[in-house]
Amino acid sequence: MGYRIAALVGALGLTAATALATATPLSPLPGAFIDPPAGPVFSWTVPANEQADAVYIADRPDTTTAGMFVEGNLIRAHSVMNGDTTWAPGAPLYAGRYWWLVSSHDRSTTEGSSSTPREFTIGLSFEFDRATVRRSLSQHWLRLTPHWKGNMHTVRFRISLLLRGRVIWASRGLRTNRVIGALNGVTVTWHRPRWVKQGTLLTLREGMSVPGSSAGGGVLSGVRAP
Repeated sequence: MGYRIAALVGALGLTAATALATATPLSPLPGAFIDPPAGPVFSWTVPANEQADAVYIADRPDTTTAGMFVEGNLIRAHSVMNGDTTWAPGAPLYAGRYWWLVSSHDRSTTEGSSSTPREFTIGLSFEFDRATVRRSLSQHWLRLTPHWKGNMHTVRFRISLLLRGRVIWASRGLRTNRVIGALNGVTVTWHRPRWVKQGTLLTLREGMSVPGSSAGGGVLSGVRAP
């Protein structure tokens, strides 16, 4: 994806000069908030003498002297064909703030230009599912796999086992949400110490949260020591 974006940027005008007539972004409106799972649909118009070339999305508004986004901040780049004036990304975006612009060129002079970046925000979606529990009675372990789904960049998890209200084991960490909107999971394993008898009823406490937001979830359940 990074190579394709870089190639498109190079082909469509990092060296473009600023022209008087530019494309006019229509939607999303400046400052628009887009609730998932619906994604943004980009639309624009161009003056009669202009031809739209591409739509760019970045996670920062910084632009070069040519009016294009700084390449390292690019998230998506889409080449416009056959005079199209709309585009819907084929893959969802992570929750957060973004900026977009349209590049175009003058049909007569081929002089390039780009619209002023416009900001929009993708809202956060988060779902937390109770852990799948697997056990080995011969090797005395519990394998716990909590799951989540959403469009966050990262997830913070904490899993604890309690005996009569006292925490006897805990695992925590931060995981990257690699596939937006798909079921993701993390697996941790607890090995029963000898002082905990096989079959003892324990409390399994699970919790997940999204860093930088109030989104999160948790659940308590009972589980037998293996």
